[in-house]
Amino acid sequence: MKQNIGILDTAIRSIVACVLLALAFEGLYGTTVSIIFAVVGSALFFTSSFGVCLLYKALGIDTYPDFSDDSYHPH
Repeated sequence: MKQNIGILDTAIRSIVACVLLALAFEGLYGTTVSIIFAVVGSALFFTSSFGVCLLYKALGIDTYPDFSDDSYHPH
């Protein structure tokens, strides 16, 4: 499957995933909130790990850079 998550998006997802997972496993909040944090944190972790977001795909969003485009010229 083609990646559709860019580097900045991946970094933000990774940071938020770590925070949510830490909060979930610390048990600072109730069971329901901890489960929600764990599920959302896991989803963010896996999407950032593989570079593919199914929600982005459904919405037609793509933040992954297209290096084959002629407008991209690294210096």
